[in-house]
Amino acid sequence: MRKKKLLIIFLFLSATLVSALVASNVFWFIKLSRSSVAHKISDGLTPAQIAKNAKPAPTALPTPKPSPKPLTFAELNSLYGPCVNLPTLYYHHIQNMDVAKAAGQQNLTVATDIFIQQMQYLKDHGYITVVTNSLTDFFDKGTPIPSGAVLLTFDDGYEDFYVNVLPILRQFGFRALMALPTGLVGNPGYMTWDEISQAASAGVEIVNHTWSHASLATNSTDLVTKEVMTADGQLTQRNYNSNKAFVYPYGGYNDYAINFLQTHGYTLAFTTIPGSTLCKKQRYTLPRIRIGNTNLSAYGF
Repeated sequence: MRKKKLLIIFLFLSATLVSALVASNVFWFIKLSRSSVAHKISDGLTPAQIAKNAKPAPTALPTPKPSPKPLTFAELNSLYGPCVNLPTLYYHHIQNMDVAKAAGQQNLTVATDIFIQQMQYLKDHGYITVVTNSLTDFFDKGTPIPSGAVLLTFDDGYEDFYVNVLPILRQFGFRALMALPTGLVGNPGYMTWDEISQAASAGVEIVNHTWSHASLATNSTDLVTKEVMTADGQLTQRNYNSNKAFVYPYGGYNDYAINFLQTHGYTLAFTTIPGSTLCKKQRYTLPRIRIGNTNLSAYGF
């Protein structure tokens, strides 16, 4: 009887020990598995999620370098002159903002009523408008540009120029420049050649903006030739482009584009680089000022 009890106790203790060992192994297996899973999950976390719980070691901050100081007029004149202060404003769409939003054009639109206010501001402050022959005469002949002159430029030949801008220019007696991608003429939302002719008769200068509005910041010499010269031919055929001025689509250019324009008789080329000082030695990278829905006094006028 006593042997039987001892056997039962032995079996009980053995079972308890085995259970403990099994439980311990299960615990470590689960822990290791969770660690492995956590590691796998962490591989799919976003940097923001990982950074939330990370404790990175401190690193030294980089030494900031000061931004280059803008050159003064005197410095620009010394390096690239002769120079002239001729603010060249550029616009795209002039239309009602509700119309612009419906068409997804709000970022390229100045509201018509604000544009009228801007033109009134120029008139009230004694500004006069010129076109590109005044600039080439200054660069090449030394002919002074009148004080208070501005150059108004409008990119792309949109229909709203004919509908909204042209009557306002006539009202104020202002001249302007239209940068025209000739291949888009007559397409929906763009002016027709007849409308362009009416604008030209009202004192709007029509200049080359390529054929299909392609960027000239390209390594394709064939593309540059096709875009510039196709538009050149279409404009010349209609007696525009006499002063051979150019506006880069998207502001894009490179050395090849500059050399191509120079070789083919172009005298000026405008970018989207901000600035109002125009210099002879930068005549193929001239700056312009992009105008938005605000008073012109915000641009230093």
